[in-house]
Amino acid sequence: MVALVTLAGLTGVPAAAVADAASPPPAVVPALRSWNGGAGTFSLRPGSRVVVDAAHAADLRDDARTFAADLAAAGAERLPVVTGHRPGHGDVFLTEHAGDSAEAYELTVGTGDVTISGGGAAGVFYGEQSVEQILKTAEDHATLPAGSARERPAQPERGLMIDTAREYWPVATLLNTIRQMAWMKLNTFHWHVTDSEAFRLRLPGYAGLAAARSYTPEDVRRIEAYARRYHVAVVPEMDIPGHATSLTAYRPPLRWDCASMNQIIHAGRIDPGFTVDITKQANVAWLDGLTEAFLSVFDAPVVHLGGDETPDADLQSRCPELAAYAKSRGYAKTEDVFLAYENHLDDLVRRHGRTMEIWGWWPQTGGGASVTVDKDVRIQAWLGDEATFLAQGYQVLVSNEHSRLYVVPKDPPGTGNGNYIPDDAALYGAYAPPSSPQVEGMQMAEWGDNAYAMPAAYFAHYLRRPMQILASSAWNGPRDGGHLDYELTADRVGSAPGVPETGDPDATVVDGTPYGADDAAAAFDGDPATAFTGQTAGIDLGAGRDTSVSEVRLLPRSNRTADLSALVGGRIQGCVTGPDTGCRDLARVRWTPTMDWLTLPVDDGSRYRWLRYAGPPGSTGAVAEIQFLTRRAGALQVRVRAPARLSPDRPTTATVTLTNDSDRTVDRVSLRVTADGQADQGRLDGRPRAVPGRIGPGRTVAVPVTLPTGHAAAGDYRVSADVAYRRGAGTAERFTARATAVGTVPFTTFAQAFDNIGTTDDANPQRGGVDGAMSSFSRQDLASAGAVAGRTLTAGGFRYTWPDTAAGEPDNAVAHGQVIPVSGRPARIGVLATATYAPPGGLTGTGTVTYTDGTTTPYTITVPDWSADAPVGVVLAVHGTKVNGFARAQAGRTANVFSFAVPVAAGKRPASITLPAGPAWAAGKTPAIHVFALSTRSG
Repeated sequence: MVALVTLAGLTGVPAAAVADAASPPPAVVPALRSWNGGAGTFSLRPGSRVVVDAAHAADLRDDARTFAADLAAAGAERLPVVTGHRPGHGDVFLTEHAGDSAEAYELTVGTGDVTISGGGAAGVFYGEQSVEQILKTAEDHATLPAGSARERPAQPERGLMIDTAREYWPVATLLNTIRQMAWMKLNTFHWHVTDSEAFRLRLPGYAGLAAARSYTPEDVRRIEAYARRYHVAVVPEMDIPGHATSLTAYRPPLRWDCASMNQIIHAGRIDPGFTVDITKQANVAWLDGLTEAFLSVFDAPVVHLGGDETPDADLQSRCPELAAYAKSRGYAKTEDVFLAYENHLDDLVRRHGRTMEIWGWWPQTGGGASVTVDKDVRIQAWLGDEATFLAQGYQVLVSNEHSRLYVVPKDPPGTGNGNYIPDDAALYGAYAPPSSPQVEGMQMAEWGDNAYAMPAAYFAHYLRRPMQILASSAWNGPRDGGHLDYELTADRVGSAPGVPETGDPDATVVDGTPYGADDAAAAFDGDPATAFTGQTAGIDLGAGRDTSVSEVRLLPRSNRTADLSALVGGRIQGCVTGPDTGCRDLARVRWTPTMDWLTLPVDDGSRYRWLRYAGPPGSTGAVAEIQFLTRRAGALQVRVRAPARLSPDRPTTATVTLTNDSDRTVDRVSLRVTADGQADQGRLDGRPRAVPGRIGPGRTVAVPVTLPTGHAAAGDYRVSADVAYRRGAGTAERFTARATAVGTVPFTTFAQAFDNIGTTDDANPQRGGVDGAMSSFSRQDLASAGAVAGRTLTAGGFRYTWPDTAAGEPDNAVAHGQVIPVSGRPARIGVLATATYAPPGGLTGTGTVTYTDGTTTPYTITVPDWSADAPVGVVLAVHGTKVNGFARAQAGRTANVFSFAVPVAAGKRPASITLPAGPAWAAGKTPAIHVFALSTRSG
């Protein structure tokens, strides 16, 4: 296990450094590898400016404006941007220099001014990111340590691939991801737009091809423009001729006639339509048209066209029409048909002035013989075989999947450091791509396999640490300390300006006396080689030392799957009356962690004397280290109060309270309030009213804030109040304070609660998993049984509307206590549901009905498994006889849905029904109740 060296590096840069001491490297991600510390500091002052070298103004002016805006967003003074030939005292000077990589930069911090010089505009931009990070971590947001650095990336391309085909990522989430990439000096966003599960681009002339949640050409233009602003290249991908079931379901003639080519890669994995039949010229012509339409939407100079995982040589040899086609074209092997097709696509792409990139694959199918893929095609090597393609003379992008550069959390609650979650210690340490001028760089790939209905936050949870460490590897940063120390530095730097924080960068660790398990002290000793073995470990801060908590860090004790899994469900608690009494949950471990620091933000402003970690029932100690953090005390204290229920149909008013605890006036007060969706990072910008410019000593001011929650997506929102202020005139020092709270936009319709894909089309059965194991109802089978999308279904005396959603899209709610509004004066409420992994007698769940007068009544339902017949007393609503199963196989099997009647108290008007408690998602072998519809209408 990597040793944890020290927490000293977490302290902020002081406002005044020791004048005769060389400054240590400041906190920057990726870490500076060439820092030469100087004596003293540079400080911004009231007249400081961003000065753009007049000789390079055309290249640098726009970036300079973004730089100034980002500094202000991070809490520093807003600096004017001017053009000139040299800096004045207190200025930041932007210029370019010749003879270097366009992405290289030099940072020179003197006591009078700062110069950022880049080999090109990108280099200057990366220097700006470093300065932004140093100023963000400075206590006064105005001081830089004197010194200099010369930085250049080790890898030309430093990329991240996001799989939006298997699970749609909202545009706002993609923009945040791009900004965070640029913050860490990554430069390529590989956008995987299509796959077997879904085609997520709405192209003119192809109505019905795109999935329900897809991107428009306007979305593409917005994303590409945003990426250009932050020096990130967009590489879009349409995966053909394999991974094409979404295409062949839309256009069946694209499929092969022979049985063997309707399997995926190897024999036994059936997937009719996974690979397009490219021996038919009509199919090739149709794909050409689609490819040109795809190209027309993007400005990207490099376009990825897939090319991977076509059936292997054995399956190809069993296809008569493929063998006949190869022979008619004079090819030595059937594999040559596919290599020739890649050359065909390359010709098409080059005619449009673009470069084609594909996944390296043909060595796995036996390789070609009479056809060679053109050498101008870039190869993305993902199977650890980059040396093979380098030897053949290709330009290669390295995406080694073997525990290094693939992030595939799969089904919830996710996986720890295994084959498809990077081993961050190894990636941070010795791993590097081959040293060759043919290596274009390295790229991390996030895939959404088996997690089709999880929110983007799920994938971001697993991407966060690997992205940080990828940045270090791609820039060849120093490896002092180890990956755990580096992660603590990354926490100190935090998120890019405008991107929601995943923790609290301004927080400091609190100390106390350990209690709980006999060896609880091991969790607080700063040594990850020791771990406590009990279930609970906490600290007693002592009488009169109560504090609030803004963040908690946990470090697992090992990489063992059992240890990592044992943390799921663990709770962070604050206790007010005793070490084990008066305890309140502050945070919970929702998903399987990895062998990294796990950060859990806390949105509770209350103060506690006792703080503890409580493992899930039956767990043993799986934690090596625990850190409770609190916000630094400053002159201005902030508290945000947001309603627990944010209005879904009109703006919501929150209140931010500002208290000046110091003995002098604070001025230049600014307040920014945002509400960030916890599932998809959608941001609502609050509108504070009457923010005071000055607050006197001891004075408290309450600022009302309007949050535009009307029409916001349902779910939890973190409401953050970020304040910047100055302590006295005549200085550019800026101090910040922060407070957060959580509010929920409730569901206004039941469809908003859909979080599971229970139904798939027989022509594309892959995307789904009502049972958390990729099995689903057949849409066609349900329709034949009377369950048709958007149509009325009568059962148990109720008229239900079957979910009006497309196949392969969320169509049911996994019951876990959701509150769903209902209306009318029914005597009963109908619940249309089924269960998965239910015991023989059915799965029992208890919920409540809430009435308009605030009273409640409980109810209980026992739901049979979907594969079971209806027992006596249970109404069978839909009798299915076919299941679309794992690995796209289809099987005859009972697949039932049932109707239940929930009684309503006489004379009462129901306002809502709370679904039974249960898991928050469907997972293999985990019992769950799935609700497809509610009804108050009598049949």
